[in-house]
Amino acid sequence: MRFDSVTFLALFLIAWAVWRLLPMRSAKAGTLLLSLVFYGWWRWEYLLLIAFSAGIDYYSANRIEASTDARVRWRWLLLSLVSNLGLLGFFKYTPLVVRTVLGLSATVEPEPSWLATWVVPVGISFYTFQTLSYTIDVYRGTLKPCRSFLDFVLFVSFFPQLVAGPILRASELIPQLDTRRELTWLRVQMGLYRVIAGLFLKVVVADGLAQMVERIYKPAQALTASSLDAWLATICFGAQIYADFAGYSGIAIGLALLMGLNFPENFRYPYIAASLSEFWKRWHISLSQWLRDYLYIPLGGNRKGTLRTYANLSITMLLGGLWHGASWNFLVWGGIHGVGLAVEKMLGLDGRNKVGAWPLGSLSQLPMRLIRIAIVYALVHTAWVYFRAADFATANALVSTMWLAPWGWGREGLSQASVLLATPQLLFLLPVVALHLGQATHEWWAVKKTVHLRVALCIAYLVLLCLIDRGEGSPFLYFQF
Repeated sequence: MRFDSVTFLALFLIAWAVWRLLPMRSAKAGTLLLSLVFYGWWRWEYLLLIAFSAGIDYYSANRIEASTDARVRWRWLLLSLVSNLGLLGFFKYTPLVVRTVLGLSATVEPEPSWLATWVVPVGISFYTFQTLSYTIDVYRGTLKPCRSFLDFVLFVSFFPQLVAGPILRASELIPQLDTRRELTWLRVQMGLYRVIAGLFLKVVVADGLAQMVERIYKPAQALTASSLDAWLATICFGAQIYADFAGYSGIAIGLALLMGLNFPENFRYPYIAASLSEFWKRWHISLSQWLRDYLYIPLGGNRKGTLRTYANLSITMLLGGLWHGASWNFLVWGGIHGVGLAVEKMLGLDGRNKVGAWPLGSLSQLPMRLIRIAIVYALVHTAWVYFRAADFATANALVSTMWLAPWGWGREGLSQASVLLATPQLLFLLPVVALHLGQATHEWWAVKKTVHLRVALCIAYLVLLCLIDRGEGSPFLYFQF
């Protein structure tokens, strides 16, 4: 069920009426039922996984709260961890393990046919992390367990963010389920703006760039692509994945606003980051905060000495890479970010100031900031190659072309004419560039974002949504995670 489909629009309108008009308990039950219909639209049998995960965590959290014995509390937490991570590991990483074993053994038969039809339940990484954070918070004593199973299951399965985030904490959503906030004009205005802007980013920008990216990232084409095309395709993918995922998050946040609920922000224009540390405060914020609170800090954070800090950063990002998918390419992607974060911290370039708080009282600070932004942008997009490429050979071919061919090293592809430079779809980069430039002027020089600007943007988005033929479109990229 696509967010731009008539079916989803009908589901949302029914959900809005149920949530806003029915008595509170009936509203919760009705919204839960519609959320389960939304998820079951893909494969209804995977509803059993959500029910199992929610049931285990609800019961475990209440048993943790009821016990004063540290060993008993730990056992219930361990049950939650093993159950949730076991399901995630089985469905997501079985193909990787099998292929790795087959690759290491020369005596095993060719890859079994069932691997080709293996399906990862949509959104399993997101709701697994969501329920785990709940149990861990109760174990830590920072959250009281939810007494209503209805409220808890609704928290886990609430349809706007169920399949691709943001990754909500129980403390962020469950308290909002007890009352209905007034639908002010400002809330409706912002909700509609976020939904329309999100649809524009997905339907126009992300889908418009997808074919260009695919053209160069096909393994056969990657081996002969010119350096310019390798860079253009990778820049387009960086814009595509931003527009795709930030678009989905924006739609989810906007739908929640229209229902009277607040979701945390998940993206803050990441490509104006002047350090990798700042990038992760702007990109997939709910995931980076989850990794920080439930992995990096428990590993010791920066409290165990310098070398241990670097190791913790690397381990956190390696596991964050694997969270995205069952491929060694994701491990390399996470490793690049982990090493980059460690090096930044070693050199004191990790940007300890708050996001967007770099004061630019004069233009003298601008050149150095732009240089740092360019360095981070190049590093992030080099890592994106491993995120997007189908295999190591394709990724290594593109990276070598991007970095070696311009200096006269590498394949003859350097002398080839660009196949992308004159492609009209390159214009789809402009909205991403404009949005980031607008945010830069807002943060650096306090240029205000006015209501009139939002109205003008909404009109432009709607016109382009109507005029541009998206064809078949494509699923949201993060549905696969």
